[in-house]
Amino acid sequence: MDAQPGAAAPLVSFRDVAIRAGDRLLFCGTNWDIRSGEHWAIVGPNGAGKSLLAAALAGQVPVGHGSLTLQLAEGMLEVHDLGATHARRNQVVLVSLADQRGLLSRHAGYHQARWNASDAENGPTVESLLTRHSVEAINPFEVLPEQTEAAAFESRRQRAIALFGLSSLLQRRMKQLSNGETRKLILARAVVRGPRLLVLDDPMGGLDRTSRQDLAVLVDELARDGTTIVLATAREDEMPSCITHLLRVDGFRVIGEDTRARRLTAVEPERPSPPPAPRGTGAEFSTEQPLIDMKSVTVRYGEEVILDRIDFSLRRGEHVALLGPNGAGKSTLLSLILADNPQAYANHVRLFGRQRGTGESIWDIKARIGWVAPELLLHYPPDWSCLDVVCSGFFASVGLYRECSTLETTRARAVLAMLGLESHRRQRLAELSHGNQRLVLLGRAIVATPELLILDEPCQGLDASHTRMVNDAVDRAGRESHASIIYVTHHENEIPSCVTRILRLKSGRVVA
Repeated sequence: MDAQPGAAAPLVSFRDVAIRAGDRLLFCGTNWDIRSGEHWAIVGPNGAGKSLLAAALAGQVPVGHGSLTLQLAEGMLEVHDLGATHARRNQVVLVSLADQRGLLSRHAGYHQARWNASDAENGPTVESLLTRHSVEAINPFEVLPEQTEAAAFESRRQRAIALFGLSSLLQRRMKQLSNGETRKLILARAVVRGPRLLVLDDPMGGLDRTSRQDLAVLVDELARDGTTIVLATAREDEMPSCITHLLRVDGFRVIGEDTRARRLTAVEPERPSPPPAPRGTGAEFSTEQPLIDMKSVTVRYGEEVILDRIDFSLRRGEHVALLGPNGAGKSTLLSLILADNPQAYANHVRLFGRQRGTGESIWDIKARIGWVAPELLLHYPPDWSCLDVVCSGFFASVGLYRECSTLETTRARAVLAMLGLESHRRQRLAELSHGNQRLVLLGRAIVATPELLILDEPCQGLDASHTRMVNDAVDRAGRESHASIIYVTHHENEIPSCVTRILRLKSGRVVA
């Protein structure tokens, strides 16, 4: 929209913008103004282009046509000039999944590194990752501005540590953090930079209810202090109260602007059911022995106890929800079941009727488990096609290194169709939206109809329609297969109807 005569120039101005993504131009003809005192949410279904628009706003993807300008403290600059100086790189800050992927690639190159003491005890601490040189990626030989700016940074740092509850984690190695704790660290690193414009792409993903509430309070405080907020989300119910306007997007185009009070509903298309998975010639299912049997399991690193005398069993056909706040020990418990954590050998941990350490290999166990988690997305090779990603579920591999049979390929395509992604089967995983990437990994988990299905926050980053789709698939797996299910979530209203038990952890102990 054009500015009214005499009105102040907008802080952000899109004029006939098209965003370049590879060899395509998307969001063609976009016009959008953000004015002082306004705080926006970019909303739309998974795959609508929310993350791409957020990245363009932060200058991380190129503008192929038109102009995108920012009226910042130093005056107007074109968006491609961002990051040219020390002052400008703190003016606009984007928080996205790429930040978490980047930290993990530098400090935790493979998923199991977190559970191996020799690896986990190396690498930077949370405290070192919150220093000014680390947060702003400053060259150690760079001359910084005057001490008053350093004092302001330290004030913001202490505030972020308190608001995100990071005090107890300061000496923890980055590799040892849970997914939710890592998200808190990344958000804290953004906040301490004191941006003029803070762009948050799915910031609530992976956070428990208390942390989501704390983050909303923090965002509201930043807005009151003069930071302009732009939030990209598929969950309109999680928006902080400061949000005043909605930019609705779909199909990589802007479809309208709303005030926050208005809501639109989406119609969910019907999805075809996949055919049965090809089965091997393994042993018959046993109804006698539990799939999982843990007695007084304790996991510690140094003096820190992560799991404290946990008892847990799961029989075939049982479906349990695993709940608890960030840092409760959920990920560590799952690491024992997934055969990733070597401390299983020092505990009473029986998986599929065998005590760990009695001759079974890690891959013998993984071949019987379907698994999806936010960490898997962060570590999965982004260049694999969606079809190959799903097919890798037949081999419990991260990547596809063996050729699938015709029957397996047919099953994989049917699973993609059930999830509404069959038309994307040849696309690279990295080319999909974050939400659709998670759906592809869910397909990987269920494609071989495993004996045990571990779904660690499978709906993180998904809109309401896709969340229903995921849980319908989970319920179908619970009804129609022999699989037992462990379902982890921070949203108790999303627990699928097939779940009959709840295991709640807090500070490493079973509390319910």
